[in-house]
Amino acid sequence: EDEWKICANKLYYLAVPPNFMHEIVSNLKRTKLSDPCGGNMGWARVIVEKPIGYDKNSAVNLEKTLSVLKDEQIYRIDHYFGKEMVQGIFNFRFSNNFLEEDWNNKRIEKIEIKLLESIGVETRGNFYDKVGALRDVGQNHLLSVLALLTMDDPRDASAESVREMREKLLSQVTVMNTEEVVQNTFRAQYEGYDKIEGVEKKSETETYFKLKLNIESLRWSDVPIYIEAGKRLGPAKKEVVVTFKDREPCIWCQPTGPAKNKVVFSFAPSQEINIEFWQRQPGFEDVLEKRDFKFLLYKKQSKFPYVEEYAKLFYDAILGQQRWFMTKKEVLSEWEIVDPITQAWEKRMTPLHTYKVDDKEIVDIAEDFFLTNEKNFKKEIAIMGLGRMGGGLAQNLLEKGWKVVGHNRTWEVTEKLESVGLIGAKGIKEMVDKLVHPRIVWLMLPNGKPVEDAIFDKKEGLVNFLEKGDIIIDGGNSYFKDSVSRAKKLQKYGIHFLDAGVSGGPGGARKGACVMIGGDKKVFKYTETLFKDISLTNGYEFFPGSGAGHFVKMVHNGIEYGMMQAIGEGFNIMKKSNYKLDLKKITSVYNNGSVIESRLVGWLYDAFEIYGTGLKKISGKVDSNGEGEWTVKTAEEMKLKTKVIKDSFEFRKQSQKNPDYAGQVVSALRGQFGKHDVEKK
Repeated sequence: EDEWKICANKLYYLAVPPNFMHEIVSNLKRTKLSDPCGGNMGWARVIVEKPIGYDKNSAVNLEKTLSVLKDEQIYRIDHYFGKEMVQGIFNFRFSNNFLEEDWNNKRIEKIEIKLLESIGVETRGNFYDKVGALRDVGQNHLLSVLALLTMDDPRDASAESVREMREKLLSQVTVMNTEEVVQNTFRAQYEGYDKIEGVEKKSETETYFKLKLNIESLRWSDVPIYIEAGKRLGPAKKEVVVTFKDREPCIWCQPTGPAKNKVVFSFAPSQEINIEFWQRQPGFEDVLEKRDFKFLLYKKQSKFPYVEEYAKLFYDAILGQQRWFMTKKEVLSEWEIVDPITQAWEKRMTPLHTYKVDDKEIVDIAEDFFLTNEKNFKKEIAIMGLGRMGGGLAQNLLEKGWKVVGHNRTWEVTEKLESVGLIGAKGIKEMVDKLVHPRIVWLMLPNGKPVEDAIFDKKEGLVNFLEKGDIIIDGGNSYFKDSVSRAKKLQKYGIHFLDAGVSGGPGGARKGACVMIGGDKKVFKYTETLFKDISLTNGYEFFPGSGAGHFVKMVHNGIEYGMMQAIGEGFNIMKKSNYKLDLKKITSVYNNGSVIESRLVGWLYDAFEIYGTGLKKISGKVDSNGEGEWTVKTAEEMKLKTKVIKDSFEFRKQSQKNPDYAGQVVSALRGQFGKHDVEKK
């Protein structure tokens, strides 16, 4: 610059160990070589190569070093973001509309991100032994791909918008505790690794790992995400596999079960996108065969490793485009995910397996490890009370592969369900004896005395037949204070107790409910598979403390009273107005984008379809089941006002003497979602 009397654009690429970074960046700043010298004409930018730290603490320190630069000067590089196929994931998702609406936990069963390499550590022994596979490629490449694959829609394609969504996604990945590390991580080292120059003898460094991750968001919760990488595993296989859930109901299934759709993004051995689907095989028989939509990114298979990726990213840095470079928040979030795992591994909380070189057997062993962990929970349960709710729940679980033992006061009800796989029991002792310890018994009984007797009756109560460590779940609408008392009494027997408020009516019990669970968290975690299987996606939640589930469900029902009352009163006004209004059309338009769009309005539309808008067959006398009254009572004890809920409860009492159209609307809603008997006698 001095010699030519010009202001140069300067791009510095720092591919150095983290311990050298401070000195280099400090000297760049001290000598003003990192300062722009000519306004918009002469910029200075710094590309920072991984590893950005060894853990979160060192990454924070490195970021302090970089803080002498402006954020728009810092380009944290991950060469995977330069791969055509990785950038192609972004374009595939946000340039096409045929899959993005299904890109969530309602449709996707699992996600797998694999980076299986043929090469080994070779001459990198000294470096690699200090980091291991997880820090080398998991903390950056795989988590960066995961963020791109699962992030929410950005506002636009700008760097600011895209990076913001990646940051948000990474902050939602569950950070494991020690117990979860033991259950959800697997590591191994290839034979002969400790003979490589620079590697310590008896090294505990992993050259292969597989993790099971979870994203805590409405969009992705309960979708298992597996990230996997390793060295010396035979022919390279680098890909992202998105597996979709089975179609329900499975109208045309294979003899082996439903046919699954997959979207596969391959990075190696070739770069391609493949969509797997199923179609009828030509011929006289109804047989399905797998077909592929395949798009090959490269017609030629050979290219220089890394050159293309770095060339693209360097070009972006020259242009000042930061979309494909990581932010500080992304880096720190990735370390927050990885640190608890590496810390547990360093304490030898999980075994270090070994594997033969140039062989993928360890990949199968890791898969078996995760399958075994999932199968350790025995899917068997007893259900007491097989009415509309209990019977629907039993059928729901039977379809999910559960062994269900059922007992009902009326044997004919039990016998009918035996035809779909339920194991009937004529008595409580017989029911308990058909389960293996630790047993799970679900009560779906009317609140009050029926529940109390089922548990504590001196002769036939469950406490006479269950053992220490067994679990009782009250899934009915019990008063939350009763649940607190029952949990305390059951402690004396060593029997665990969960209270579960179930919303969604018989249809929910049959096809997927909303469940609010209270009790001890350890007991909930043990039984979580059960709640996952009976619920809609994102349809269950745990609240600590005995009675908490029934408390939340009680308030839910109080809110429900108020909402239904408002709908009843509103439609009563419209029915009696001077306008000739089509009430059915009003429910339709209300349920398409309005603020009050809801399942309740949808159920009113269904009632109008069945009974007509006059609801002449529907009673204006509205029954109440206790939860509304309990909510009002609880609020009064807390010295809180509940005008809407209290008025809606009083309306139901008054409707017994003064039925009107508003009451008919409320009754019609109760008939639709709860299958209550609401027709006039």
